Amino acid sequence: MLCYLKIKNFALIDELNVEFEQGLNVITGETGAGKSMIIEAINVILGAPFNPNWLKNEQDFLEIEALFYLDSISPERLEELKKTVKLPLEDLQIVIKRKILQTKRSSCFINNQLVTLSFLQQIGNYLIDLHGQHEHQSLLNPESHIDFVDSFGNHSFLEQKEQFDSTYKQWQHKNKLLHQLVQKHSEALSKRDYFLFQLREIEQAKLKEGEDREIEETLNVIRHQVKIKEIMEMANEVLLENGNNTNVSVYDVLTRLISSFNTISILDQNINRIKEQLTDLNFKVEDISAQIIEYKEKIDLDVYQLQEAEERLNLINHLKHKYGSQIGEILKYQDHLQAQLNSMEDDEAEIGRLNKEIKEDEEILTKLSLALSSQRKTISQQLARDIIKELAELGMKDCNFLVQIEQQEDQNGLKIGDRKIKINSKGIDRIEFFISTNAGEKLKPLSEIVSGGEVSRIMLGLKSILSKADQIPTMIFDEIDSGVGARLGETIARKLAKLAHSHQVIAVTHLPQIACQADQHLYINKYASQNKTTIELKKLSKDEQLYEIAKMLDGEKYGSISIEHARKMLDGQKGERN
Repeated sequence: MLCYLKIKNFALIDELNVEFEQGLNVITGETGAGKSMIIEAINVILGAPFNPNWLKNEQDFLEIEALFYLDSISPERLEELKKTVKLPLEDLQIVIKRKILQTKRSSCFINNQLVTLSFLQQIGNYLIDLHGQHEHQSLLNPESHIDFVDSFGNHSFLEQKEQFDSTYKQWQHKNKLLHQLVQKHSEALSKRDYFLFQLREIEQAKLKEGEDREIEETLNVIRHQVKIKEIMEMANEVLLENGNNTNVSVYDVLTRLISSFNTISILDQNINRIKEQLTDLNFKVEDISAQIIEYKEKIDLDVYQLQEAEERLNLINHLKHKYGSQIGEILKYQDHLQAQLNSMEDDEAEIGRLNKEIKEDEEILTKLSLALSSQRKTISQQLARDIIKELAELGMKDCNFLVQIEQQEDQNGLKIGDRKIKINSKGIDRIEFFISTNAGEKLKPLSEIVSGGEVSRIMLGLKSILSKADQIPTMIFDEIDSGVGARLGETIARKLAKLAHSHQVIAVTHLPQIACQADQHLYINKYASQNKTTIELKKLSKDEQLYEIAKMLDGEKYGSISIEHARKMLDGQKGERN
C-alpha cells in the first residue's frame, strides 16, 4: 500500500507531501489544477522515462520519494518480492526515492540502497497498477493473463497446478543434470581408448616402489664386477685364506695370538680381557669373510642378466617420462586412470537412471498439463461471459471479450501425441485476452487498447471480476470518468468502492458520484503567488467534502439545493457500505 508521497520541484509543484489511506482515495480539483500531476509523480517513482516537462522552472533537480507498507501483500508475493529486492524487509516497508538532475541523469534508491532504473521498474510492478497510461498495467501484459485465469480454479485445480510446478522443477533439474552428464560422458568417451592404453601400459609394467633404485644398484655392481671380485678375493685371502702366498692370513695370526694368551690369561684379569677381545675379533674376521664369499658368489652375473636389468630400467624411465618422475607418482596416476574409467561406467548407469526418471516425469507432466488445460478452457469460457456482463454495466454494451488459449510447438518441449509442445512451470498453455469495444469490430489483443478513459473503464471492469487474482496492492485510475455521464458514473463509483474493499484504490475524478464514495478525499488547488504558479493539496474534512461535492454538482455558484443533494449522496453512500 502506498502510504506517503513526497514531491519536490516537479512541474508546478515546489514541494508537496501526500498521505494516502487504505480503501478509496479520491483526488478532485478544478480542470487544469494539476490532479494528474500526482499520478504522474507516482509514475516517476515507478521508473517512467524522463520527460523534460517534469522539472520545475529554474530548478536543477526534481525528487520524488514514496513509502510503501507491504502488510497487504500475500505471503507468496512478499517472498517473491524479497528475493527480487534482496534487501531486508523485516519491518514490511519499502522507501523508494528517485532524483533526476537537469542533465537528465537519474539516481534511484530503495531503502537507501542505490539501484538501477530497470530494477526500480521491476519492483514497481509488485506495488502499483496504474491505469490511464500503459505503464504498470499488469492486465496489458499477456504473460500475466494465465495467472488471472488460474486464480479462478477450484481447490483440485490449484493442487494439480502445484503438483505440476513441483514435477516441472524436478524435471528441469534432472534434464540439466542429464545434459551436463551426457556432455561430460561424451568428452570422457573420446579419451576412453587413450586412458585404457595408458592403464594397460602401466599395469603390464607391474611396477614396485623403490625397484628403480635396486636396479640401478645392481647395474652398478654388474658393470664393476671384475674389480669388485678382485678386491673381494684379495680381502678374503688376507683375512682368512692364505692360498699359495707365503704370508699368513689375519685369521691365522689371531688364532695363534689367542692360543698364546690362553697360557697366561689366568695370571691376570686384564690379560684375560685382552684375550676375549682377540677372540671376538677372530669371530668378526670369520663373519666378514663369509659375507665376502656370499657377495662374491651373488655378483657372478652373466651378460643376459645385465641386459635384462638395463631393459627394465629403460622401461621404468620411459614410464617416468610419461606419467611421473617417481614410481609412486606413476602408481597414483594408474589409480586415477582406473577411477576415470570406473566413473565412465558409473556415468552410463546414471544416464540410464536419469533417462528413465525423466520419462516418468514427462508422463506425469503430460497428464497434468492436459488436465490443467482442459480446466482452463472451462474457466475461460465463464470468465469471458462475466467480463462481457461487467463491461456492459459500464456502458460498453457492444463489447466482446475472448480468452485465447494456445499451445506453441517447440523442438525442446514436452511430447504430447505427435507434437512437441512448449512447456513452462505453469503448463503448456499460452493465454492472452482479446477484446473488441464496438459491434462488428475485430477482436484484438488487450495490450493494443489505446490509453485514456476507455482503457481505464475496461480495466475497472476486468479488475472487478479479476480482483481475486490481482495481487498488486495499489490500483490507480486516471481519467476513468472521461466522457461519462451521471448514471454510468454511479456504476463506476460502486465498482471502485467494491474494489477498494480488497485493494488500495487511488482515483482522479471530476464526478461527484465517485467522490462521495471516498474513504479519503484529497483536493488539488492551483494558485498564483509572486508571479509564479504553484499547487497545494488538502485532505478534506467531512464538511469540506460536502461542499466540494456540491460544487462538483453545480459549479462555483452552488446553493442549498446542491448542498442537500450532496448530503444525500454521501448519506446514500454510507448506507450502502453499512
